Amino acid sequence: MTLTKVRAGDVLAGLGGLVLLAVMFAPWYHFLEGVYEGTRTIAPNDTSQSAWEALTVLRFPLAILALLGIAQLATTLFERTPAYPVAAEVFATAIGIPITIWTAIRLIDAPGPDFAADLRWGAWVGLLCCLAVTAGACWSLRDEQRP
Repeated sequence: MTLTKVRAGDVLAGLGGLVLLAVMFAPWYHFLEGVYEGTRTIAPNDTSQSAWEALTVLRFPLAILALLGIAQLATTLFERTPAYPVAAEVFATAIGIPITIWTAIRLIDAPGPDFAADLRWGAWVGLLCCLAVTAGACWSLRDEQRP
């Protein structure tokens, strides 16, 4: 393990990825109970839903982005060749930008009817974590000098 090669962008991306994975299990939305035509049925005991429950398509890209942030930090820590950390930075940047935009859109336009969904703290922390992984990857990618 080489701590001298770790840069601030790597730490930002890695911590953002770890927190994103954890916060995906926290409540992101609060729905009114009932049956919503064409979208979903909300049971009375399941009105608060996490990203895993509420976001059907976006949950897997969010998990991939979190794993890429963690991989960026891990490959920099255990670097034998600069190819792996640079690849993780490139993939995290390329995938992170559209996923961050997509997550912001899902916060503006919540799943299901607009009148039935309220945002919870997990959604905002999740968006910040997406920004952290993407910004950390961009920051590390822009840093030309590798220690």
